[in-house]
Amino acid sequence: MSKMEILAPSGSKESLIGAINAGAQAVYLAGKRFGARAYASNFDDENLIEVIHYAHLRGVFVYVAVNTVVFDDEVMDLLNYTDFLVKHDVDAFIVQDIGIIEILAKRYPNIEIHASTQVNTHNIAQVKFLKEIGVKRIVLARETSIETIKQIKKSVDIEIEVFVHGALCVCFSGNCLMSSMHGGRSGNRGECSQPCRLPYTLIKDTQVVSDQSYLLSTKDLMTLDHMDELISAGVDSFKIEGRMRKPEYVIQSVLSYKKAIESYKARKKLQFEDEIYKLKKVFNREYTKGYLFDETPNDINNDFRPNHLGVPVGTVIDYKDNKAYIKLVDTLEINDGYRIVGDVDYGNSVSRIIKGNDLVKKAFPNEVIKLDVAEKVVKGSQVLKTLDTDLERTLSIFIDENYKTVGLNGKVYAYSNTRLVLEISDGLHQVKVESENSLETALKSAVGKQQIMDQMSKLGNTPFYFESLEVETDNKAFISIKIMNDLRRDALERITEMRCAPRRELLVHPSLERSSDFKPESFELIVKVSTQEQLDEAVINEIKTIYYEDLIKPENIDGFTLIPVRKRIQMHQNSPVTGPSVVNEIGSLYENKHQYPIITNEFLNVTNIYTANLISRYGATRVTLSPELSKEKLLVFAKNYEEAFHQKPNLELVVYGRVDVMISKYCPIAKTFKTKQDCHLCERNQYYLQDRVGNKFPLVNDGNCNIRILNNKALNLSEYVKELKDAGIQTLRLDFTTERKHEVTQFIKTFKKALESDKIVMNSKEFTYGRFLK
Repeated sequence: MSKMEILAPSGSKESLIGAINAGAQAVYLAGKRFGARAYASNFDDENLIEVIHYAHLRGVFVYVAVNTVVFDDEVMDLLNYTDFLVKHDVDAFIVQDIGIIEILAKRYPNIEIHASTQVNTHNIAQVKFLKEIGVKRIVLARETSIETIKQIKKSVDIEIEVFVHGALCVCFSGNCLMSSMHGGRSGNRGECSQPCRLPYTLIKDTQVVSDQSYLLSTKDLMTLDHMDELISAGVDSFKIEGRMRKPEYVIQSVLSYKKAIESYKARKKLQFEDEIYKLKKVFNREYTKGYLFDETPNDINNDFRPNHLGVPVGTVIDYKDNKAYIKLVDTLEINDGYRIVGDVDYGNSVSRIIKGNDLVKKAFPNEVIKLDVAEKVVKGSQVLKTLDTDLERTLSIFIDENYKTVGLNGKVYAYSNTRLVLEISDGLHQVKVESENSLETALKSAVGKQQIMDQMSKLGNTPFYFESLEVETDNKAFISIKIMNDLRRDALERITEMRCAPRRELLVHPSLERSSDFKPESFELIVKVSTQEQLDEAVINEIKTIYYEDLIKPENIDGFTLIPVRKRIQMHQNSPVTGPSVVNEIGSLYENKHQYPIITNEFLNVTNIYTANLISRYGATRVTLSPELSKEKLLVFAKNYEEAFHQKPNLELVVYGRVDVMISKYCPIAKTFKTKQDCHLCERNQYYLQDRVGNKFPLVNDGNCNIRILNNKALNLSEYVKELKDAGIQTLRLDFTTERKHEVTQFIKTFKKALESDKIVMNSKEFTYGRFLK
């Protein structure tokens, strides 16, 4: 049975308070380090202690994100940080780096480890692997369908968390390097600059085939009217995206999804239209039900605008003397935000409303009003309300630290010549307190039942309120206000201590895994090819080991080792591994079970020796390192590994090629030409996305109708290959995608020469160093 947990984002203290008061059962947040939203407000260590206590007092779980890839020189700092959080009773860690997942699961056996959506988990084999290394819950990739969720829940006993509302990444999470390679802000390090929200033009060969628009900008996910299906599928936690959003967005999202769950439980039909309208008011880029329910490219993408659209509030019917005449379809009041969209795009907040000849504070549907505007606007333009102050006022009530959320049942016994007794219960804990001395008989008027109830109900700046309070009295006792206050305060302090007591025994096992399964290999320069033409050139140039994409069907060639590259996205169920392979996701490695030699590709995001070690123990004969590692880190990687595990690692690095900056289930080609998926247009012509400054990013099909977006420039580390070889990286790879046959030969010869000479200098305008020199 689904836990039906609403999990709310908390990028600030106000959002956390609002989420809890609105009814979230759990919140997720990050500290100042290791979180995938580095530009949210986030929490320093002192704040973390405070908010964990605040949430636990109110019965809410706190999950802390440490969901970035981690470098070797950061591991001990990370463990000091997680030790601190465990000491202060955090409920779970949300983690991306699989090597760190294993360390934390072993180090803290009593703390839940949740695999972040950045792990890109989308099939059963991956889920089994993650459970085996200690994961309690998996945040599935947003591309996972509801049918796959059902299969996973039937096959593996593990908790499943799914994003149900908020922003969608256009790229499979954990696989996006666009921001990293262009601007140096890595999404895998929590620094994404959101290049997907910028305008692009689609180019077919050399011809522009679309106007510049937001071709990569997705609509927002909204599944409010599908919650019954998700609950029935066995989803345990319903995650709302939005650690960068304002508190009102978080509050409204929690309120709406809570209503949907309560309606499901009560078997009542929710009026979704009202709730969806409120959600749109706080933030929307238009809505999609997402890949959960098999949306098409047209359903996923909003190429009109990448930011908040608001809701329609009216239409411009005239413009005169710097005033827009607007006929309203919704209310509008002073301080509301609005935007007029048409030939002119103009936005502002409402400073005054003119109705006829009068100034009014609020106007209503079907009324005609005048607004002051600084630009000439066009008749017929739509007017959108982008800020609803009335709704914001309503939601802001929940941003109150002393909002009453914890109900108590209480009983008072007040008899003369006995002690005053107060019993309270929150449903889980019971407290009984007594006055120090017996109550005296009143000489004149005794304290009555109502007086006792009124005084005991004064719960002040606490989250508590009495759902019920009974008083038994003989109406003869004299009771001072101080005695009642002291007794109430003592009872509340005790139940607070009970609710905030450590939820689990503090267990820390500090040892790290020290075994390694690598077998020594000699140095080799290899290539990966995408076409038969490239394969032929590699053979001519005597490259003995060649990886090939499975779009090619080569025959065996004597004296050469040809190794297929498995698809990066293996939806539903992995296809069986039938021989030596290059794998792009952990499920294929897991299912191979040491049967065939396996090379793991760069998309496993190996940035530290512990991840490399884990992968080796699961049967990888060679591990390709992340393209986000700098020269400084690469040159000491093998040395660090050998010192930690007493064995040389088998490492591989891509030193030439167009880096995959994205892979997406969404296709901008299908969107532009309004075709269905599997249209094969990308196989007939070369398409590019061109950004505002003229950079052209090639689009390539992965064979499963997922679009790979390649970098506009090829990585070229020819100047540094000798250093990398000397540093213990035994395999250097040239990765060919769009190169013609003469280019393949040219680069093979260049790199062979570079391995023999220190005098190679590349043309920095034609190529890129990627993250290598960062």
